[in-house]
Amino acid sequence: MRVSEEIAVIAIFSALTAVLTAYVGSFFPSPTGGYTHIGDSAIFIAALLFGPRVGGLVGAIGSTVADLVVGYPRWYVTIVAHGLEGFIAGMGRKRRVYIQGILCFLGGVVMALTYFSVNVFIKGLGPALASLFRDVFGQTLVSTVIAVPVVGATEYALRGRK
Repeated sequence: MRVSEEIAVIAIFSALTAVLTAYVGSFFPSPTGGYTHIGDSAIFIAALLFGPRVGGLVGAIGSTVADLVVGYPRWYVTIVAHGLEGFIAGMGRKRRVYIQGILCFLGGVVMALTYFSVNVFIKGLGPALASLFRDVFGQTLVSTVIAVPVVGATEYALRGRK
C-alpha cells in the first residue's frame, strides 16, 4: 500500500473509531468513571485488514480523539493503551480466524491492563478491578466478536472480486 493510501485508511478508521467510541460510549457511562463502547471493533478491523502499524495508529489516534470529544483529556494513557491494542491485533493480519480472535482479545486485555495500572492509583483497587472487568468483557470481548466476522466477510468479498 502506498503511503498516501495508508494515511487515508488511518484517517478513515480513526474517525470511525472516534465516532463508535464517543457516540456509543455516551450511552454506556461507567459508575467507576470512563465509558464502555464498541470503538475497539473499528481498531480491530483496521488492524486485521491492514496490519500492526495501521492498527496501532488507528487505536492511538481514534481513541484519543474520542476522549477529547467526550471530555476525558486527562487520559493520556489512551494513546499507549489503544495503540498497543491495535498493534497486537494487527499481528493477526492474514492469519487463521482463531488466531485473529486470540490476538484481538489479547490486545484488548493489554489495553485493559494498561488502564488498570493507572486506575488503581487514581480510583483505588476496587473500582480499578470493576473497570478492568468491564474493559475485558464489556468492551474487548464484544468488539472481538464484532470485528472478526466483519473482517472474514470483507476478505471473502474481496477474494471474490479478483
